[in-house]
Amino acid sequence: MLIKKGANNMTSIKLLDCTLRDGGYINNWEFNKNHTLEIIKSLANSNVDIIECGYLDPSVKSSENSTRFSSTEDFDRLISPIINELTNNDLFLMIDYKLGLDSDVLPEKEKTNIDGIRLAFHKKVYREALQFSNELILKGYKVCIQPMVTSSYSDEELLDLLKLSNEQDIYAFYIVDSFGTMDKKIIQRLYYLVDHNLKADVNFGIHTHNNKQLAYSNSVNFLKERNDDRILMVDSSVFGMGRGAGNLNTEIMAEYLNTEYGKEYNILPLLQIIDNILASIKQNKDWGYSIEYFVSASKNCHPNYASYLMNKKTLNVETIAKILDTVDVQRRGSFDKEYIESLYFSYISNSERKTTLHHELFQDKNVLLLASGKSVNEYRDRIAAYSNNRNNSLIIALNHIPEIEVDYYFFSNQKRYEANYKKVEESKVIITSNIDTTLNHTSINNQAIFENQQVKNDNVVAVIVQYLINIGIKEVSVAGLDGYSLTSKNQYSYEEYDRILDLKEQTKQNELMMEYLYSIKNSILVHFVTPSIFDKIFKKTVLGVIPARYKSSRFPGKPLAKILGVPMIQRTYERAIQSESLDYLVVATDDEKIQKFCEEKNIPVVMTSEDCLTGTDRVAEVADKLDYDLYVNIQGDEPVIAPEAIDHVVEMYKQYGEEYIAYNLYKEIDDKEELASPTSIKVLVNEDNELMYMSRYPVPFNKSDETLKTNKQVCVYGFTKKALTIFSKQGKTRNERYEDIEILRFLDLNYRVKMKKVDLECIAVDVPEDVEKVEQYIKTRFELTVK
Repeated sequence: MLIKKGANNMTSIKLLDCTLRDGGYINNWEFNKNHTLEIIKSLANSNVDIIECGYLDPSVKSSENSTRFSSTEDFDRLISPIINELTNNDLFLMIDYKLGLDSDVLPEKEKTNIDGIRLAFHKKVYREALQFSNELILKGYKVCIQPMVTSSYSDEELLDLLKLSNEQDIYAFYIVDSFGTMDKKIIQRLYYLVDHNLKADVNFGIHTHNNKQLAYSNSVNFLKERNDDRILMVDSSVFGMGRGAGNLNTEIMAEYLNTEYGKEYNILPLLQIIDNILASIKQNKDWGYSIEYFVSASKNCHPNYASYLMNKKTLNVETIAKILDTVDVQRRGSFDKEYIESLYFSYISNSERKTTLHHELFQDKNVLLLASGKSVNEYRDRIAAYSNNRNNSLIIALNHIPEIEVDYYFFSNQKRYEANYKKVEESKVIITSNIDTTLNHTSINNQAIFENQQVKNDNVVAVIVQYLINIGIKEVSVAGLDGYSLTSKNQYSYEEYDRILDLKEQTKQNELMMEYLYSIKNSILVHFVTPSIFDKIFKKTVLGVIPARYKSSRFPGKPLAKILGVPMIQRTYERAIQSESLDYLVVATDDEKIQKFCEEKNIPVVMTSEDCLTGTDRVAEVADKLDYDLYVNIQGDEPVIAPEAIDHVVEMYKQYGEEYIAYNLYKEIDDKEELASPTSIKVLVNEDNELMYMSRYPVPFNKSDETLKTNKQVCVYGFTKKALTIFSKQGKTRNERYEDIEILRFLDLNYRVKMKKVDLECIAVDVPEDVEKVEQYIKTRFELTVK
């Protein structure tokens, strides 16, 4: 064992652990209360000299499961169960000094268990920070001076800072390598400058980051410069837990100090912290060496600048380095998102390549954009059917090559372009002006796109949609814009070898796209062909369809049968059109007499084939011709339908979307004759109001002593496009055949149907005798007379 010379060798080095503070950048300081106490106790058992327990930040909301404390009282409450066990350790908190911060955030030292404060500050406020530190010292606290990005100080500025520090009774002065940019020569120079100008009785510390993997060697070199008359302090965190590239590992440094300097740190409790707590955190919120932190260190700027550019996933490292070179020297020390965003958009907009894409390409076309979400593969058949059912489709793949045949490939991402352009015909490629290439592709200039975006967004969907808005397109369809899933690693329709975004960044990207889409919702209508977390932004289009069949076996010519002098189909239409939820309402028929009548009354009508076996089949044919999100099947033989019934169905769809394949209503039966009638469809639902079964038989059977409450169907259906596709392709299922109830087809095929209980009357006209019943109802309820 190599023992250094010096009278107080054992005490002349102190190890400070900052896991709960600096490590908190990884998990937003959300340490479980019990884990925090376990970490502190284990650090105490390891004989670590100083435990930095977190941040003191009066701007945050108090939480016992956070190490960002709003007050000293919060900290004291947390630490109280174990405070008597911490007799040989100093407990510190850090304050990130901001202008206007009042020292009243801390009480006098004797009123709290906090021993010291680590005061971090930016260079521009160092004089004000030193005034603040003196106030803390007068209250009895040990104060460590932590000048962030110490290497950014000129010699003159650093000497001035040391002079002001010497005028106070500070506990320690630190070299802080905020961006992990320092090397051995810088450490030696700063050590010499500080050591020769700092009061002899003040501790001297170093805080390193691992951007260049030099945290350990820099700390070792710092200690090699040691003057035996001064106590040196080294910061570290267990498992190297810390933002981005992480910190010096406490367990590694403790072992080194034991070996080289005769310290007596107990390593086992540190390893137990890793095993019991930190290893699990690292699985979900990783830290350690990363390319962006290396790049930021090499450019001597805040690591978030590099992270911002890397997370764009559009730039290669060479381009990122070029943009970082343009960051003003005075602004490199602190991250400014708006500033780096302006540099980024300026860079990708700055190109001599002009627009060569002709607007006429999109005129009178149904544009379908294929983004690269994995739903493009999962819903390949739906996309194909959607395109086939629309005239003049123009399909454009965005930054990838899908398995579906497309008309053009659009690239706004340099990396995706380089990976794919050789695989497709040059004439089918459209690029944005930021793409660096010698090929003569059709192109559009980014400048007008970003100038017209209210919310700046370089996502390829936002780029091309903004272009379409700029040239006057009012409607576009999109597939594969899934949004980042926070529970799935596979986000793309292709295998992704590029940088994988962490959950926090994925959330940010989702929020940005959400914000962009909201900003354009009044400029263009976006139809989502595949499931997307963004599809609720745009108004759900709803079509009401009234199937009308003339050749009814029980009541031929029923739709034109007069009820108080008005044909039934007209009465049904006039009631349904009162719904506030329908974007459009049509009658669907196969009969020319009904068609002629509707046209005479200016009732929109769609002709369907005579092959439709059911009303739902007829609605499915309409869906092939008219593109809507939801199709509401309104029974043509219910002339007194309540418009509110339609509204209820649409409200359910707007709440649940594609989660359910169909939507329907039910009400309680209060008529014994109706309970026994096979024309009244009885409904069974579960506790979540999901359909379990329908029957013409009185169900459920009641074996209990309770009064039986039976429900019947209210025949207003809401069908998604998927529901109608399934229904039209699938023949009648067994229970559907037995009961002669169409909606059972979905249950038999294991699809979910959402139900809602209502208190609305419905009277169907099944046979001629029912006309009188309806007329009587109208007379008494609506007080109408024959027209």
